[in-house]
Amino acid sequence: MKPTRSLFLLLGTLLFAMTTYAQEPTTPLHPAGAQTISGELLKIEGETYVIRDAFGKEVRLRVDQNSKIEGSPKVGDRIEAKVMEGGWASSISKH
Repeated sequence: MKPTRSLFLLLGTLLFAMTTYAQEPTTPLHPAGAQTISGELLKIEGETYVIRDAFGKEVRLRVDQNSKIEGSPKVGDRIEAKVMEGGWASSISKH
């Protein structure tokens, strides 16, 4: 009976560890601060800029009155953005 109990305890611990590991976020490049994203500007929808990054992934950036936008970027331009947690762009510049 004791080996069975130990086996269940080991399996439970492994299952918990695997579940916890699987739930860790993998996208933030710099979790403590801003990350820089560059790519092609695909569209502007109100306060949202959609870009295609270097990996071909579409990324949505939120802008507001505090976002610093330089160079009047237009669809098709290459841009660089400083992005905070939650997708808010503190700055966007045309390249």
